[in-house]
Amino acid sequence: MPADANKEREKTESQRVPSPVCAWLAASLRELQDEAKLLVDDYWRRLKEGRTHQKRYAQGSVGVRLRARDTGGFSIEWYEMGRLGGSGRFVAKKQFSKGRRSHRYALDQALKNEPEWIAELVRETEEVFADIRKRQALLVRIRDSLIAYESETSGQTVTAEAIISRGIDVT
Repeated sequence: MPADANKEREKTESQRVPSPVCAWLAASLRELQDEAKLLVDDYWRRLKEGRTHQKRYAQGSVGVRLRARDTGGFSIEWYEMGRLGGSGRFVAKKQFSKGRRSHRYALDQALKNEPEWIAELVRETEEVFADIRKRQALLVRIRDSLIAYESETSGQTVTAEAIISRGIDVT
């Protein structure tokens, strides 16, 4: 390998984002996702418990899901449920939209026709989800800054998956 190419490779490697930073970032995003998963599971547990003594019309139709991404990010989404055919099984019917500038879903309209116990449960849970979304947005900004730094210093395109996987490989 020519001496100039070797020096250039060493320079590029020394400018890479340190693995401990990537490890911290990957772990922080994973912990936040785990916290959100626990809350999603708790919502479903509480919804199931609350439905046991309710008439069919008062069982509510608001669901929530967590979708993980390879980039380390995730989304927490509220949706309206409908019943599937004669089985009576609930399925996702319509996803509610969240404002782009906010970390919070505006659920007042969606909860208008829901029983009060469901509306209270959703509002309480969304309050915590909004905080998680806000913290995730801050971590994603750090991730994006690391991507920009490494792309600039290496002259190569760097992806969010690469930054996160570098952190996972270390931990």
